[in-house]
Amino acid sequence: MLLKKNGIDVFYIDESHDRHVFVVTAVCIPFLRMVEGIWTITWPAQFDALRAWRRAAKANVDIPVTKELHGLKLLSGRGNFKHGKYNFDRPKASAIYRSLLQNIDFLPPASVMSVAAPRQYRIYGNERLEAAMYALFQRMRKKCEVGQVNALTFFDQGHPEYRKLYRQAQRYLPTGSKQGGWQGGGYSKNLPLDMFFKDANEKDSKHCFFTQLADLIAYSAFLKIKGEQGDLTDWQINTNAGNIYDSVPRKFLNTNVSYNSTDAILRLK
Repeated sequence: MLLKKNGIDVFYIDESHDRHVFVVTAVCIPFLRMVEGIWTITWPAQFDALRAWRRAAKANVDIPVTKELHGLKLLSGRGNFKHGKYNFDRPKASAIYRSLLQNIDFLPPASVMSVAAPRQYRIYGNERLEAAMYALFQRMRKKCEVGQVNALTFFDQGHPEYRKLYRQAQRYLPTGSKQGGWQGGGYSKNLPLDMFFKDANEKDSKHCFFTQLADLIAYSAFLKIKGEQGDLTDWQINTNAGNIYDSVPRKFLNTNVSYNSTDAILRLK
């Protein structure tokens, strides 16, 4: 495998779901770039900026840097986020959640993408979370193809089915055409993740700030979909949870991978 001309990216992936809706989110971070004619590992600078974001959360809203961020627990007023010992009430938790997403200025432009799938949705024999992940792989590949980069992937621990699907996608990833078919008459074409190297990586989200960020975005995207379906709970309605995702600054949303969507969420139906 030859190195693509623009370097290497890292995708951090997490999900949020209930019995009816499945959402997966990828956050893309540059790992290797040509800087002033020298190949430079840029990931440490991205991590330093992310760590500064966590330190700001500690200073401004009393969430310890060592506390694992988890969207559902935070918004529902659980998880002992305040000083690592106490819970925020739900209105305060909602305001904090929005503030966290509003201030992700360390991300590169167009670095966030999500896929939402209803439970019954199927794509090339896959369903549920696997179907959403399959569609996400297609969009990750497209981003790498356009950007002319190689990539590797990190999942949160506990999903061996993702590793299996990822391995398959590195060799076989049938992809449909927006025009309804490919040249030669086929409805799908094998466009594997051939710019991705190494097997899928797994990392405990407790020890990965980037995966925690993916979780925050995934859960807010999940809530937006539930809101569109009129299926939020009373407490979620009372905290306006359906629009928390819109706190993510638009410049960080990769709308090029979501067809007609303006929010970087591909809605599979």
